[in-house]
Amino acid sequence: MAEELDRLIQLDEAETARQTHRVAFLSLTAAVIEALPDALIVVDVEGKIVLVNERTEFMFGYPRVELIGRPVEMLMPARIRQIHTTHRREYNLFNLSPHARTMGLGLKLIALRCDGLEFPTEIMLARMVVSQGIYNLALIRSTLREGEPAVAGASTPATQQEIGAANAGQ
Repeated sequence: MAEELDRLIQLDEAETARQTHRVAFLSLTAAVIEALPDALIVVDVEGKIVLVNERTEFMFGYPRVELIGRPVEMLMPARIRQIHTTHRREYNLFNLSPHARTMGLGLKLIALRCDGLEFPTEIMLARMVVSQGIYNLALIRSTLREGEPAVAGASTPATQQEIGAANAGQ
């Protein structure tokens, strides 16, 4: 009986050590996500935002609670949202590559802040397949030069470059 009790204590200690290690690993992972120099946005296959980092909040001006569960297209000018939605769906249906890629290489990619100001960006995309489903990760870097102002939303139709960027999108 004493041996069985000792064995149970050893198993409990081993499990406690594994859980402590897992908590430390999750804490490190969360810290890395928050420390990224670029905005990180993770969306599900429906285009709903499921995770953002602090840099995303700063770049777009929204608190994360206002982003989670909302369509990623809210962060784009209205003139390209529909085409982006179409191409995002096509990308999710037909592009099964797990490799990271640059979105809209050589094209003008525009993002939209909560205050309506637009700013140029570079976006890297990656696909993540986990037990909970398929997610798309976007690392977004503002290419607005220091001292250069963001511009109020354009009321003109999407430019050919913006359409091309949406076509190359997610």
